[in-house]
Amino acid sequence: MKRFAAATAVVVVVALLFGAHPLDPVGVDPVRQAVLANLAASQAAGAEAALAEAEALMREGTREAGQGQAAVLSGTDDPAESLNLAAAAFEAAATPVDAAQDPLAALGWTLRALDPTTTPPSLDLTGADLLAIGAQWRAAAIPLSAQADLRHAAEDTLDSLGEALAALDADDPEAALAALDEAEASLNEVRAFSADLTTLPFWIGTVDALIDATEAIALAAQAGDPVALAEAQAAYDAAADDAEAADRALTIALGEAVTETTAPANASSAAALRAVMATREALAGLSILP
Repeated sequence: MKRFAAATAVVVVVALLFGAHPLDPVGVDPVRQAVLANLAASQAAGAEAALAEAEALMREGTREAGQGQAAVLSGTDDPAESLNLAAAAFEAAATPVDAAQDPLAALGWTLRALDPTTTPPSLDLTGADLLAIGAQWRAAAIPLSAQADLRHAAEDTLDSLGEALAALDADDPEAALAALDEAEASLNEVRAFSADLTTLPFWIGTVDALIDATEAIALAAQAGDPVALAEAQAAYDAAADDAEAADRALTIALGEAVTETTAPANASSAAALRAVMATREALAGLSILP
C-alpha cells in the first residue's frame, strides 16, 4: 500500500506540472523541466543509496561463501560458519533491495514525463529473492561440513600412517600396528563418501595399499623374516609411486563435491549481484538529470 501511495503521489505531481501528458518538445517550460529534473535526481539518489548498500552486503556474502568453499579444500575452518555468514549477508540485503523499489518506480514516472523516449532504470530483483538465496547458502552449509569431515578423515588416515612408519623406523612394530589400526578406522570414514565422488576411489585404493604394505613390513619385522620384509617393502614402494596422483585425486574429489553442492547458490548469488550492478550502472548513466 505504501509503495502504491508513493507511486501515485509522483503521478499527481507529474499531472499537476504537465496536465498528465508527456512534454511537448516544442513547447518545453524550462521551469517545470527543471523541477522534474531535480525531482528525478532526488529519486535516483534514493534508489542509488539503497542499491549501494545492497551491493555491499551481497559482496560481503559472496566473500564469506568463497571462504567457506575454500575451507573444505584447505581443511582449516568450519565451512558452515562462513556459509551461514554468507546467508545472513544476503538476507540483510533484502531490506535495501526492497527499499530501492519505490524510488525506482517513482523515477520511472518522472523520467517519462521529462522525456517519453527514455527507458527508466529498473530492478528485476526483490527482497524475497535475496531471502531465497540466503536459504540456499544455509542449506549448503550442512553438506559442506560433511565434505570438510571427509578432508579431515583423509588427513587423519595419513597422519596415522605416518605414525606407523615412524614407529617402524624406531624398530617398534607393535606401535606401528596400533597406528595402522587407527589409519584403517579413518579410512573407513573416507570410504563412506566414495560412492558419490568419481576420483576418490583411486585415493582410497592407493592409501589402502600403503596401509597393507606397511602392515606387512611390521609383521615381517616381528617375525624376523627378511624375505617377507623385502617383498613388503617392494609393495610399499610400488604403492608410493601413486601417492602424488592420489593426492590430486583427493583434491579433485573435494572440488567436485563443493562445486556440486554450491552451484545453485553461487549461480543465484551471481545473478542477483549482476542485477543490482546493472541497475546502478543505468542510474549513473542517466544523461537528462542535472
